[in-house]
Amino acid sequence: MEHASEAMQTIQIKAACEAVVLTFFHALDTRRHDAAAALMAPEGVWMRQGKRLCGPQEVLAALDARAPERSTCHVITNLRLEAVEQGGNKADDPSSAPASPPTRATVGYFLTAYDSVPQEQGGAPRLVSIRECRDVLVATPDGWRLADKSSRRHLPPE
Repeated sequence: MEHASEAMQTIQIKAACEAVVLTFFHALDTRRHDAAAALMAPEGVWMRQGKRLCGPQEVLAALDARAPERSTCHVITNLRLEAVEQGGNKADDPSSAPASPPTRATVGYFLTAYDSVPQEQGGAPRLVSIRECRDVLVATPDGWRLADKSSRRHLPPE
């Protein structure tokens, strides 16, 4: 029964982390920058456009500086749970202590980003990039939060 319980816990963690990622990008695309920034952990780091943003306040300031006439759409695909850590130990490590609940999780996914500016190409959507992303999330009293967001260009390759 313990194995079934662990499998259910893994499914729940993946679903919770996926919800954070999807909610983050939906908030970004609907210009609810405060909601996106609130999904960052207090010490969370986002490597965005070559700049290191640390914590919700820096993320909010960067998002509020986006051009108001620019609309975006971030499409998330192939999301997978890559790792779960319990009390600092990976859950799949048999030597780790079994008692502590999961505290960190890593998800990977592809992000296809589009933007639209009314004055350019009649506002038609433009493919900006396809990126391979990795997010580390931490369990907090408020739910899972983004501790580290990073990505690299997938197509065309860097």
